Amino acid sequence: SSGFSRFPAIADPPICRTIYPSWWTTLRGLLHWQLRETDLCFKHSHPLVPLWHRTPLVGRYDLSSRFSAILNDIREGKRERPRVDPSPYDRWLGNRLRDGTDDTWLADYTLYSATTFCTLLGTELLRLEDVSDLDQSAQLRRARALGFGAASQGEDEIQDALDKLAVLSDAANAKPKKALGRLFVDFSQEHLHKDDFTPFRKILRDCIVRNWPVAAGETVLGFVQAERQRHSIRSASEETGIGPSLLERFLVDAGAIDADDDRPIARKTFDAMAYADLLAEIPTLVGPIGMQRAMGATKGQLASLVEDGVLTPRIDNPMVKSPWRASDGVALVAELQEIAVPIEPADESWESIQDAKHRSDLGVGMIIAGLRSGNLRLGRRPDFEGYAAFCVVKDEVDRVKADKLKAEGGPLITAAAFGRLVGIRTQGWFEKLAGSGHTPATRRLHPKRGRERVYVSESDIEEFRKRFVTSPMMKGEFGLTSRKRLLAALERFAPNGEDYGPLYLREDVEAFLK
Repeated sequence: SSGFSRFPAIADPPICRTIYPSWWTTLRGLLHWQLRETDLCFKHSHPLVPLWHRTPLVGRYDLSSRFSAILNDIREGKRERPRVDPSPYDRWLGNRLRDGTDDTWLADYTLYSATTFCTLLGTELLRLEDVSDLDQSAQLRRARALGFGAASQGEDEIQDALDKLAVLSDAANAKPKKALGRLFVDFSQEHLHKDDFTPFRKILRDCIVRNWPVAAGETVLGFVQAERQRHSIRSASEETGIGPSLLERFLVDAGAIDADDDRPIARKTFDAMAYADLLAEIPTLVGPIGMQRAMGATKGQLASLVEDGVLTPRIDNPMVKSPWRASDGVALVAELQEIAVPIEPADESWESIQDAKHRSDLGVGMIIAGLRSGNLRLGRRPDFEGYAAFCVVKDEVDRVKADKLKAEGGPLITAAAFGRLVGIRTQGWFEKLAGSGHTPATRRLHPKRGRERVYVSESDIEEFRKRFVTSPMMKGEFGLTSRKRLLAALERFAPNGEDYGPLYLREDVEAFLK
């Protein structure tokens, strides 16, 4: 097809009939009126209007009789329309028709394919705007301007426009046809085998395989897809046999799809190649029991390894019943096996890693870090298999514990235990004293509850004793007689009216006794 109209209607701008009285001169000089994708006289900015409508070709192009019938209407201006400002599309088309000038991306493509693509693309882009106040002719002009605005700038702008249209088909069974409308229909039928439309079909194909789950070997707009680019949750579930709900949890965890994506599973798509390994791995994952068996560990031993981050599940989601890579557990056992030495089961100088954790309150992570660094030795009992066979030396564990306490400022006691030590049993008094900045304290997470608690180290006790004296401390340091005198003469430490119990400033006590 040449792109010139074979419609049963003949159109032109009536004003040109007034200016050019010879219909032959008009037809010969302004043939662009009959180009299918134009609706404006470029010379006078007047919209084209239908002059007559005849289906048989003989009657349609019998210009002498047809013009005679409408001559009076033309002379009287009855078919005049308001003039319009030419759009960038109109100016581009006028230049192409006049002398072939084209400084846009469309310069390399035939006028027929370029104008057709602009019209079809723009007609679909029109759905993204509110054009209810425009008549049919104005809507068509707006559509061509929109299509040209994208197409004239090249593939990136075209793809961006197509991606905006793709969002329009987010229903459960929505196909490309719903999003791309006549653009898809015409390029899959009327323009499917036209060579000059091939570049535009490729662009349209790229949009489809980028936004819909097109399988390898599937034909899209005449092109056979070599490999899948996108999966939807539905297509991935069908290919792998993994339930869609489980699959979605893994994909959200991996960042393949957003957790708040509320589209149907057929439209939740992700990069098929980037997450191919994940899809292959999910069916191989095991539950806790499978993990314990794979590495020869008890339930408690596995829990301790997880608690300290020595082993981490493939996905941290309580709804997933099989989150573990068995290979991770096997690899840990193999690593420890390399540094373990045989030991006798009856040798009481050794204990299992789990027993060492409970006895010393050291985390399994710290114990294994000591094994890896060579700070601890590892033994292997012959009467157990896997992780459960590994043991550590008790004395070495105690040394690591002592080093840890020293680094933390010495052994820690609870605030309640410290209160009993200095003779103040009021609940929370020390926490309040330290919280107000009057004395130092050590804060640690509770090993089981996970909440921060206040502890007292040896250095904390030393600093407390430098500044404060309690009633029981007075007796031990100054004797019973002096204590009675002190209690009668001194005021308790109570800044801003705060009550910390029988607590006194040491400087006040020592000043009184001088």
